[in-house]
Amino acid sequence: MPDITDPIFASRLAILQDLFANNISAPTAAKQLASTTLSEDASLEERLSRLWDLILSSACKYPEHQDKLVGVVVDLSQLPSPAPAEAGAEGPGPLTIYDMQVWKDLPMLGWRFRDSWNISVRPNSSSEDRQKTISDIINTNKFVALLMATDDPIFASYSWFALITLRSTLETPTEQIRPAESLEALIPAAAAWIETLGVEIYKWEEEFESGPKVGARGKGGPLWDGKHGFCKERWELWRKRFGEVARMEGELPEGVKKVAQDAETMMKEIEAGDVE
Repeated sequence: MPDITDPIFASRLAILQDLFANNISAPTAAKQLASTTLSEDASLEERLSRLWDLILSSACKYPEHQDKLVGVVVDLSQLPSPAPAEAGAEGPGPLTIYDMQVWKDLPMLGWRFRDSWNISVRPNSSSEDRQKTISDIINTNKFVALLMATDDPIFASYSWFALITLRSTLETPTEQIRPAESLEALIPAAAAWIETLGVEIYKWEEEFESGPKVGARGKGGPLWDGKHGFCKERWELWRKRFGEVARMEGELPEGVKKVAQDAETMMKEIEAGDVE
């Protein structure tokens, strides 16, 4: 995660701090962030990357304000599309990059999230760095789950992030996950999806395309050889695996086991129709 105290983030960070302090609303913050981003002296790609990096890093550093950040992202997507001239570019409007429309398509945001899914706990890192990485992984998953929970169609493709986390966490035998500290991040990250979107995930039947040209984005881990996507059978595997982790013996912290137990319990309640 970038250091948001870097001067390149200063003007936009000040806007978010006003938002967090309830000095401005999410729609106002979105307008100010958009204006500041477009007026920056950098390439459009760099300007957008800085904005998304700031929002994602803030979601990790200030998880108590994730709801407000979700509101800002949604409001950004609803802003009028700027003309190229507003960003110092030429050509007919609206302003686009990589065939995505600014702000309507939130261009490159999904790419920044995808980069975040490559973060892992390094076995030889310091205790402080390890804990920060664990926290970042958990909070990134919580934030993306909250975006999906808005039911805004622009976030519909983010279901893949849920699948990746659930697969990485629950479809590999525990003894094959290294380093052991990874489970301290992965279990709460996977549980965040169940807590936030469990009812919806239970109903999902989405299947991801696979083939020589597109790969196998929805394939399973070692413990799953079924549908390349979501289904009740895969959900059942995840529930059972949460239960196995909850009853593990070894060095896994009790707090993480409790998170796994709570996720298993919630999944059973969802199956029984006790959670809406």
